[in-house]
Amino acid sequence: MTYPKLTVFNFKVSYYLFRIFTLFWLFEQVNFFKIFAKRPSDLYEPTIWLQKIVMPVFPSDFLYYSVVFVTVLMLVYSLFRFSVLVNISLFFLVAYISLPVIAYRGVGHHNHVLILSYFFSIFLNPKKLEDEDYKYVQIYYLGLLITYSLAGFWKLVSIARDWITANPETSWFETNAAKYNSMLNYFIVDEKLPQWMFKMYEYENLWIVITIIGIVLQALCFLGAFSRKYLTFCLVFLVAFHFYNVYFVLADWRSMKYGLIVLFFPYHYFYPWIRKAFQMH
Repeated sequence: MTYPKLTVFNFKVSYYLFRIFTLFWLFEQVNFFKIFAKRPSDLYEPTIWLQKIVMPVFPSDFLYYSVVFVTVLMLVYSLFRFSVLVNISLFFLVAYISLPVIAYRGVGHHNHVLILSYFFSIFLNPKKLEDEDYKYVQIYYLGLLITYSLAGFWKLVSIARDWITANPETSWFETNAAKYNSMLNYFIVDEKLPQWMFKMYEYENLWIVITIIGIVLQALCFLGAFSRKYLTFCLVFLVAFHFYNVYFVLADWRSMKYGLIVLFFPYHYFYPWIRKAFQMH
């Protein structure tokens, strides 16, 4: 299978599977909403201009559940028929549904890949994409992966700045930087760093190498948009990266860790079976 063909094929499969995955994601968001709804309304303080405009106060149950219900209907509809209008609506709806969770007293990033996935796929009709349209899929992948690359490049710039200016604060290339980062995040939630983690961080020089390699790989994620093999490598790296964050940084992407698998999985390895099941051509 040629690169253009497998690129388009993988997108076609992920397009539908990701919509099914989003149904599960909606269930997760509703559970989070129920938890936040029990908190005093005074704790909800919009901090960015978009949040202040779209959701100045914590939404009522009726409003939030109505939006979720409409989103479910549109997701189901999009599984059978393509509509630019529906795709645009889905982009705004999933972004709105995310606000109570990712922007409660601040800005989170737990769902940005999901939101961007619906944005960059607005005009991509899986039933009409041909092999020669693979470049549009590359743009779609680039839009998702560039978020990781920007974060990685920013860390590299920060390292260079700290080295040039001899910044007294701990930088990523210094000994115990990863351990201090973990300790800080555990301190924020008023917990102690587990003893097993202290033992792992005893290998100081190794962690410097792991940290720098991880940052470089993060910065190079955008290249996955132009190479299937490297995209698969990025998938493995990103899933490992997020699981590291779950335990060592206490930054849990929840279901979106698995959403990355749905988006970037190399489905072409199972082409004969998938083609038969979905009657693709």
